[in-house]
Amino acid sequence: MAPLIPRAASLLLAVLLVVSVTNWALTFSARRTPAEPARVLPAGELDPQGRSTDVAPIARLLGASSSGEGGSIRALGVMAEGKSGKGIAVLGVEGQPTRSYRTGDLVAPGVVLHEVRKNGVVLSRSGALQEVRLPTKAAPPPPPIAR
Repeated sequence: MAPLIPRAASLLLAVLLVVSVTNWALTFSARRTPAEPARVLPAGELDPQGRSTDVAPIARLLGASSSGEGGSIRALGVMAEGKSGKGIAVLGVEGQPTRSYRTGDLVAPGVVLHEVRKNGVVLSRSGALQEVRLPTKAAPPPPPIAR
């Protein structure tokens, strides 16, 4: 009877091994469905989420210091062509007179006007995108109420 117990244990372990390998094989070969349905974008249009990525907070978190050029470029006015990202922006660059730039123009060394929006511009600095917003106007004070 003693040799029967080791053989039964070996058979049980072999069955468990086959079941485990089959489970893992089916798990890895199963087709996964995407978490969200795929969207078809028109040709030439970029995904808006990909275009508006701001990496400055992550760069500051990892210890990057803000360069002097970051605060020296001011958006003073824009003429955006809808949501295409094209347009003209009036920018003030420190040390230079204010002038207008088109999408794709070189604003400063290493800085390109990437996109024009209705509320500001997006600059590309060595591939990193930075958004510069137009200054907001303070709301006018309410008129006095006559009694």
